[in-house]
Amino acid sequence: LQLRGHITERLLMTKLLLVTFLATASALKVAGGPVVPQPAVKPSSMSTALQLRGGGMVDQGVWLKAASAFFGLYGVGFLLAPEMTITQNFVVTPDKYHSFFARNIGLCILYTVYLLNYKMDVAAAVPALVAYMAICAVVGPVYAELKLETTPAHKAALLMVPFIVTGLLAL
Repeated sequence: LQLRGHITERLLMTKLLLVTFLATASALKVAGGPVVPQPAVKPSSMSTALQLRGGGMVDQGVWLKAASAFFGLYGVGFLLAPEMTITQNFVVTPDKYHSFFARNIGLCILYTVYLLNYKMDVAAAVPALVAYMAICAVVGPVYAELKLETTPAHKAALLMVPFIVTGLLAL
């Protein structure tokens, strides 16, 4: 009796038996001792989601760009329009020395933002910028609010605080 052209029923049964024996032998092969079932530990959906995203509650790449834009705008102001930036924030008439220092501060800020965005990977840049912004917030706007005569516009510099908080959430 031929089933499919040249394959006989006996040949088909032989092949099926061979595959069955191989599968059985493979299933009986034990690599080690008996497998003891471990209770399944399910991570929380929050940690799984954060792990899937690669870290903190705030996306590091998005935070780095937003914080860099905020910080970079101060750098641009200090570098290109130091007198205007100073008079917007403080009750003082800037002289050439104020302008000189302000331009250098602007250059430092912009260079730092450049390095963090183009010469470092995001995982290293975010903690560096969070720390830098925290130190700058204390030495700069917080000190100025407590010890110097500031204008109402200077309060905008305190928007660094939410960036620091969200930066911590991005770690």
